[in-house]
Amino acid sequence: MDYATILVHLDASRHVHQRLHLSTQLALEFHAALVGLLAAGNPDPRAIRYFADGERYLASYKDWHRKIEDWARQAFEGATKGTAVTAEWRAPDWATVSTVQADAHLADLLILGQRDSADDEAFAEDHFVESVILHCGRPVLVVPYAGRFSSVGKNILVAWNGSREAARAIRDALPLLLRADHVHVVSYLKPGVLRDPWLSPVQHAVAWLAHHGVQASHEEPVVSGGGDEAGKLLLSLAADRDVDLIVMGAYGHARLREIVLGGMTRTLLESMTVPVLMSH
Repeated sequence: MDYATILVHLDASRHVHQRLHLSTQLALEFHAALVGLLAAGNPDPRAIRYFADGERYLASYKDWHRKIEDWARQAFEGATKGTAVTAEWRAPDWATVSTVQADAHLADLLILGQRDSADDEAFAEDHFVESVILHCGRPVLVVPYAGRFSSVGKNILVAWNGSREAARAIRDALPLLLRADHVHVVSYLKPGVLRDPWLSPVQHAVAWLAHHGVQASHEEPVVSGGGDEAGKLLLSLAADRDVDLIVMGAYGHARLREIVLGGMTRTLLESMTVPVLMSH
């Protein structure tokens, strides 16, 4: 299995160029088509309906959206022009998080940017990244807003807890794992806590990878706390090993209008220092 189509989310964020760089590099590596999807949100219906200057607000929003579309399209075309990448530009009218979730089904891999609260121009719909990960049914590569990443997937750290999400993640990441120079699987142990019988040990992950031609090392460090602590330790280990990609299952669910995430998933999305591929 390879990634035949990669979809990258574009908005007005100053971090778009990093996303475009990595998505173009991956498209070249996998001989994949690259879809650039503009999603910058839609106008606030309350501002149109309930305020006297609603029409002026709508006109101003349309003008802002046109400028963003022009800028993002130029960035996308600039990143792919002169390369062997087959590029497709998509700019639905006032696309939202639901648009991204739906259009993700066009692709084998989706690339998003980590939320940067200091970036006023970025798409700021509530729980955007989390919602897409939990609902799109595709692996999602999240690129940190801090740092520069010339490549991804040469030195991979896999987080394993034996769950369905973890198994799905290494299956979804297999095209990258097959091309990696180094793969290391980490499974945390809690002293005095019995593993649920439906959770497979880390040796199962290593054996499965070996059947596919991926030689992986593994370790089982001990943690005393919950997912938050394990997430911090995972990031520390990634830094110590000069990792350029973390692969992990994403844990969470939607409750009313709230997204409830597992501790490690939340920690990685908030504090990631390298790109993270998540599957749910």
